[in-house]
Amino acid sequence: MTLREFSWFRDGWVEAHSSRWDHTSSMMALLANINSTKGKTFRPDDFHPFLGKSNQGVQSKEEAFALLEKMRNF
Repeated sequence: MTLREFSWFRDGWVEAHSSRWDHTSSMMALLANINSTKGKTFRPDDFHPFLGKSNQGVQSKEEAFALLEKMRNF
C-alpha cells in the first residue's frame, strides 16, 4: 500500500466513523439535556470525538523547538 493509498484509506475511515458519531452525539446531547440541571445545555459537538479540539500542532515557539529536537533525535 502506498502512502497515498493509505491517506485515502484513512480519510474514508475518518469520514465513515464521523458520520456514525453524528447520530450518537445527537442522542447523547438529547439525553444529557433531558437530565441536566436548569440552565445547563449540551450540544452534539460536546460529545463528538471527531469534532473536538485537535491535539495536533504546537501552541508556542518553545513547544515547536522541543518537537523539532525530538524529531531530530528520532
